[in-house]
Amino acid sequence: MKKVFLIDFDGTVTKVDTVDLMVKEFAKDGWQYYEKLWEKGEMSTEECAIETLKLMEVDEKKLLDLLYTVEIDDYFMEFLNFCREKDYEVVIVSDGYDFNIKTIMNKYGFDVKFYSNKLWFEDGKIKVDFPHKSKDCDKCGMCKLEVLNKYKIRGYYVVYVGDGYSDLCVSQHADKVFAKGVLEKYCKENEIPCTSFRNFSDIIEKLKR
Repeated sequence: MKKVFLIDFDGTVTKVDTVDLMVKEFAKDGWQYYEKLWEKGEMSTEECAIETLKLMEVDEKKLLDLLYTVEIDDYFMEFLNFCREKDYEVVIVSDGYDFNIKTIMNKYGFDVKFYSNKLWFEDGKIKVDFPHKSKDCDKCGMCKLEVLNKYKIRGYYVVYVGDGYSDLCVSQHADKVFAKGVLEKYCKENEIPCTSFRNFSDIIEKLKR
């Protein structure tokens, strides 16, 4: 059976959440209100993003400069090499932005298939779009469950790796879950089997066993 790793990006591949970072750096006060509503599930990612962007003052260069300060997990590149050797597929699934993911991939020199929301600059203004949202649920901008189902239909064994709020739904449907942070707490409270991890070295070690 083919194996695919669906991996959250912000706070999982990266050491910090790049969307949180840009909001804290460039948004005027008031974004905290929208974030709380999003965390409670009372506001969708799309609604939260649109309202937060109204508070942001940033250009493309400033955002690139900020993103180039972001570090990835110390063992993520080793994990990618391990998956290549084993012929495991790796796909990033992110409720963040393609602009951020591409910038980090360019910085570290790796190229992984990914699904995410879109962000770009037009006439000096920041723009976003949500091409992978679900028709049935508006919680997330990018529906990770729909990506998981694509692989399930094709007969894959799906391993999910994540840490946050946008990982809660999809974790219930994966064949195996590696979790930390908010996701680990959620899995334990809801009796969803998961393996805790601190970094990708832990995942490599557990896979080798």
